[in-house]
Amino acid sequence: MMVEGRLLVPDRINGTANKMNGALDHSDQPDPDAIKMFVGQIPRSWSEKELKELFEPYGAVYQINVLRDRSQNPPQSKGCCFVTFYTRKAALEAQNALHNIKTLPGMHHPIQMKPADSEKSNAVEDRKLFIGMVSKKCNENDIRVMFSPFGQIEECRILRGPDGLSRGECAVAQVSFLRR
Repeated sequence: MMVEGRLLVPDRINGTANKMNGALDHSDQPDPDAIKMFVGQIPRSWSEKELKELFEPYGAVYQINVLRDRSQNPPQSKGCCFVTFYTRKAALEAQNALHNIKTLPGMHHPIQMKPADSEKSNAVEDRKLFIGMVSKKCNENDIRVMFSPFGQIEECRILRGPDGLSRGECAVAQVSFLRR
């Protein structure tokens, strides 16, 4: 089924989901720990159907999104796509089998397959909030109380110099929230 230029792939046979690669029956959504993968070095002439055939041996495919140059009429493939499998295991097995190994027909370089940039958002660095203009009278507990209504706090500290004092006219604090 095509939705906004994306192929949603209901991987069903006779009304039940395929059990590929140890995957269990799937709802309409991928597992919570599924990974969206970026795939480069694919022929510009390939459709979502051909890509699905390439990826299916590794597990059930939830979604394929071919990146297209919209300035051309009709929009042309840029030779890369995003693929989301129902399971993390299937995505990693596809990456292990294809990345820098398989070269597709008409291509001069092997497939490049890695987690999409959006998948790196688990890093603590991406969840840090720096707060300026904090009164020097505030301590870490004061900052925790102030920011706890916005989520569970993983780490909270007042940034200080080597002498233990905050620099400048005011303090700077850092708060890291747990990922929801």
